[in-house]
Amino acid sequence: MKRKNLMIAIFMLAITLLFLLSPVIKAQQLEETQQTQWSRSTWLYLPAVEGNNSGTVINTTVTLSYPGTGQVIVQSNGQVQSSTLYSMEMAYMVAMLYAGLNYNNYNLKVFINVSDSISGPSGSFGVMLATYGLATGLNTSILHTYAITGAVSPSGLSGPIGGLSEKCSAASSNNLTLAFPVGNLANSGVSNCKKFLPVPGIIYASNEIYKTSQYDININVSKDAEFELAMKNASNQFINQTNKILNEVNSNMPILNNQTLLILNVQQIINYTKTNINLAKETINKDPYASASYAFTAYYYALTANYTIWLYELSLNRGSYLSTFVNNVTQNIINEANNLESKLINYFNLNTLYSQELMATAFSRIADTIYSAQYTQSISSSISNSSLLTIAQNIAYSQARLESALSWAEAAVLSNRTPPFISQGLILSTASAASTYTTTAVNYANSLIDYYISQYTSIGDIADAQILSAMKNDLNYLLSNANSLLSKSYYTAAIGVYEDALQNSLSIIFIITGTNYPFVTSQYATELQSEFNLISSELASRGLQSSIDNSYMSYAKQIMNSEPGSALSIMETAVVDSIIWYLGELSFNNANSVNYITIYSSNNAIDYGMYIIYLAVGIALGALIAMSYVSKTYKKLYS
Repeated sequence: MKRKNLMIAIFMLAITLLFLLSPVIKAQQLEETQQTQWSRSTWLYLPAVEGNNSGTVINTTVTLSYPGTGQVIVQSNGQVQSSTLYSMEMAYMVAMLYAGLNYNNYNLKVFINVSDSISGPSGSFGVMLATYGLATGLNTSILHTYAITGAVSPSGLSGPIGGLSEKCSAASSNNLTLAFPVGNLANSGVSNCKKFLPVPGIIYASNEIYKTSQYDININVSKDAEFELAMKNASNQFINQTNKILNEVNSNMPILNNQTLLILNVQQIINYTKTNINLAKETINKDPYASASYAFTAYYYALTANYTIWLYELSLNRGSYLSTFVNNVTQNIINEANNLESKLINYFNLNTLYSQELMATAFSRIADTIYSAQYTQSISSSISNSSLLTIAQNIAYSQARLESALSWAEAAVLSNRTPPFISQGLILSTASAASTYTTTAVNYANSLIDYYISQYTSIGDIADAQILSAMKNDLNYLLSNANSLLSKSYYTAAIGVYEDALQNSLSIIFIITGTNYPFVTSQYATELQSEFNLISSELASRGLQSSIDNSYMSYAKQIMNSEPGSALSIMETAVVDSIIWYLGELSFNNANSVNYITIYSSNNAIDYGMYIIYLAVGIALGALIAMSYVSKTYKKLYS
């Protein structure tokens, strides 16, 4: 009885204490809540070109808040065009990525203090720097001495802009240092700048503007023997196929007869083929991936030469059958691609990071194949002698891309024994993160394409406007395809196609100019290497090391002198490939650093763990010149 009375007394005392202390507990809870809710703001100057072709600087306020849902709000006293909105969304994602934070947990608000309409993305790099400073606790007041312009890329580069002369004048008249993309050093407008700082990207800009401590990160990940073997196999297969096709081309050259220009074109293509075969043979043991890339390029060139001769012969003898032939060939390629996709989608036993990356690449090549073949069908009804080479290139690209997809799939199966082993949860998280990031990049690219199309159309250049329209259709096709795969829980396939769409959008967002200037290309290459090393080190610290993207970087360096534009594109591709998995990890673990130690069994891997104010890429003629380059280099990717 005494025991029972004691228990009752203790219970009543506990109730009394809880009642008395409840206001204190609630206050502590409120205090803790208030501590985890915050909002930080800063302001900066964005230089712009007004509708009367004069320069100005715009005071812009950037506010980062927590907690949030990843929302980005861009406001002004006037209208904000889509190219500005989407570029700011990209800026936010890039800033939070480099801060090592999950952007889905925060919100960003940008207020551009003008009453006119705002268009273009060249304010995005400045907003990205401001957001990065707020997220990492840097002293953002230093931004007040700069006017910052540049179009941010999905990897964090500062892409070339238009109106440099006007922006220089505006910055100088306000005693500001103009920070502009290093790619703009090729422009004469820099002479109007009293104080200026050319920047290639986020890491260089952070070091120079925020005066952060410079660091040197070197990544040395052991090579995957199975991946190296797969690349050697692919190289040998492409070399053998190419030699067979070259023999056929040489025997069929007389068909071209007196077609001097066509003969010269085909002969040049043959020379390119032989050059790449030799490079493939030279590098097959010391750099198998580079060898496979050279061999793939040789195979593509050989196919182009062969299809050119075939199409010319058909145009002579059965001109009316030409379109039917093209449709039949491309349809066969599409059918084979669909069959391969169905086969690979049902392959579920891939548990390593290597195998996932390689299989995702196979799916990206399949998507490329199908779209390219479908596009060729859409233009096959208007084939002329002047377009034979273009049609041949498109068919060759589709066929070579399909062969490449098969080689990547084979590499994925071979590499399924190489750690690190990863969980389905991380794969799902990566697919979802890739969806968000890629959708923003594609919207960003599409808004720029719409701007360029209007510029081309205004001067009557319908042909280039149509090329741009085809690019937009390609991006939307890939994004739609990836969304469909994600909805069906085909996560690996979705990652691959999202990556393909993201890579293709880079050709629109980051317009590489000034590649004839070694200083420009070396600055961008150094920045991309720094970005790659930083992201790769973050992945490696979590046990997610991989040498595949490092192979891309190595190959890009080999072709930097001969093809600087392509080399920079490949380097940025390697960076965004790494970014996709880093985003997946940040989302999966909510931005907490975890080493993904796993135990592997035969069954699974277990985790532990008005005027218009233009903030534009290019204005009028400047944009057209830039886009002529894009039209020529779009989707020039290797195996």
